[in-house]
Amino acid sequence: MSSLDPVNRRVSVRRRLRTAVAGVGVLCAVAACGGGHPYESGGHPHGSGPAIPPGSFPEGPTATLQGAWPAPPAEGGPAGVLTLGARLAYAYDQDDVGVTAFRLGSGDVAWHSAVPHGTDVARAPRLTGDKVIGAFATTEEGGGTRADRRGITVTALDADSGATLWARGIPVGADADPTAVPQVVGADDRHVLIASDAPGHSETPPMSALLDTRTGRVLWTDPDFGGVDLERSVAVGVRDDGDFAGRSTAGGGLLWKRDLRLGEARAADPGPGLTWADGTEAGGTLLIDPMTGATRLDSGDTSLDECRPDGRNTTVCTGSDGSGGAAVWAVDTRDARVLWRLPDGPAGRVAPEVTAVWHGVVYARADRALTLDARTGRDLRTDLGPVSPTLVNDDYGLVYDDASRAFDVYRFRES
Repeated sequence: MSSLDPVNRRVSVRRRLRTAVAGVGVLCAVAACGGGHPYESGGHPHGSGPAIPPGSFPEGPTATLQGAWPAPPAEGGPAGVLTLGARLAYAYDQDDVGVTAFRLGSGDVAWHSAVPHGTDVARAPRLTGDKVIGAFATTEEGGGTRADRRGITVTALDADSGATLWARGIPVGADADPTAVPQVVGADDRHVLIASDAPGHSETPPMSALLDTRTGRVLWTDPDFGGVDLERSVAVGVRDDGDFAGRSTAGGGLLWKRDLRLGEARAADPGPGLTWADGTEAGGTLLIDPMTGATRLDSGDTSLDECRPDGRNTTVCTGSDGSGGAAVWAVDTRDARVLWRLPDGPAGRVAPEVTAVWHGVVYARADRALTLDARTGRDLRTDLGPVSPTLVNDDYGLVYDDASRAFDVYRFRES
């Protein structure tokens, strides 16, 4: 469901592309249900706001999720380490390396699936349809004259039971950075895009691979491609020379390549049909067409630090305007049209701190927790309760506790 980072990736260009996927991304990180894009196919008219105004939260949580997940990333925050389904939440386990599913109603562990030889994980697994997709760094210990063998394992698990549907090993070169950790950039009902990159500075380019979601078959790999966004027919990434590129998901061919002249670049998936790009060079944030690389929206002197898709056709971006003040923009993902902006001086409205976006609703904080209509920006309710959630689905809101590194689960009360 909603995430702060649908697959946010930070890429430091030329001196080695530095990436931190996602989000999700702000992807669904990820998020909520999904994959490349877990967006609804029906049930709500295009462009509609929330079908049912969101309820409020009780004074206290109904459950708490506690696990050995990775530390929340700098970009994407706590929402970058947990993926929500309707009844279960999914996270990596760093101790017994694998995936753990938690029941949202009680906080209990529903299942755990460990990965043989697993050593490291990053961010969150992805949920697409009835599958949970995970990517793991692995090391098979050598013996005698045989050296340790490092690789990547990608798995598809049954979302309800945790049963392994397939597992695919991907070898890495002898010159690969030993600190590189793979993560699932995106997954849909056809494809899984993973990227492996080392934290901090590295002279080794990132590696990406595209797999068949149904069988786990590796369709192509690229040793100089830091994947940042998966769409239905194209995978978008950044190369070591700083160029953005789009590769066909069908055959892996290069569809386009473009130097966005962003300097130290950041890239992410802000929602279907768009790729978000920002950097250190002068100029605004760009939303580009993943099919062609063409610019769809340039934010000018406003820097949009991250975008959160709502699971339909709106993405809500936050950042700062030319004067350094907080800014919130809502963008239609189909045509890159700006729907509304805050602050709005003439109307006397400030820009709130956005914590989550889901199904036409923006969850935020100003002087209190509140919700806004994602399509119009109007206030929906200012009596949301004591908290503004970091992750949301149709029934639950989750709030991260920094001290305990746990998620408190709040169940929506009817309006």
